[in-house]
Amino acid sequence: MKNKTVLITGISKGIGKNLAIAFSNAGWNVCGCYNKDKPNYKLINSKFIKADITVCENVKELVASTVLEYEKIDCLINNAGISSPATILKMDSNKWSSVINTNLTGVFYTAKTVLKVMCKHKSGTIINIASISAFKTPMGDANYSVSKAGLIAFTKSLSREAGRFAVTANVVLPGFHLTNMGSNASNLYIDQVKKESVLNTTTNIKEFTDFIIFLSGLKTVSGQVFNFDSRLI
Repeated sequence: MKNKTVLITGISKGIGKNLAIAFSNAGWNVCGCYNKDKPNYKLINSKFIKADITVCENVKELVASTVLEYEKIDCLINNAGISSPATILKMDSNKWSSVINTNLTGVFYTAKTVLKVMCKHKSGTIINIASISAFKTPMGDANYSVSKAGLIAFTKSLSREAGRFAVTANVVLPGFHLTNMGSNASNLYIDQVKKESVLNTTTNIKEFTDFIIFLSGLKTVSGQVFNFDSRLI
């Protein structure tokens, strides 16, 4: 039996890097895309492709290259995301549009393009990585919060339309990890995250990647929001 194939966006560092390594260790073929920073690691049965997910033609080429290499895509993980904090009064159009384009429009492009492939095989799983910010909306992060709230609504719509092709779509709030974006947070913010946690801790990245691999194998669960966090929403 051939290995399953996962396509992960944003695999240079942080959660994306950890997901790529976890899926590779689990025996999957891993196709990962990055925009600016080329990954500083290598994996067996893997292919890393430079692609800007905010450009539809880039996404089409990314998916076509993945299918050419591995024949099909069993799981898509929309992980790529950026933040560009500012209060609404100080937020210019570039800060707004760059976050919306990457975190929401880019997901639309990848999900739509990969869904066409999955529909042909009548099988597949799409997992979108959102954020608790969709519910808790911290001050000075309106563009990011809106993008993640929109991603949740998009995933629910996607699940309804993809279900007739036996394709699932779920969204996961990954919690706060001390990787990449999280590691750059101030000690004051990290302490605040722990205080909001009912366990007084940050999220464990291995538990998270194990959960994503588990979710990728479920065939009868779709349209759900999984809060992988001990902060309450």
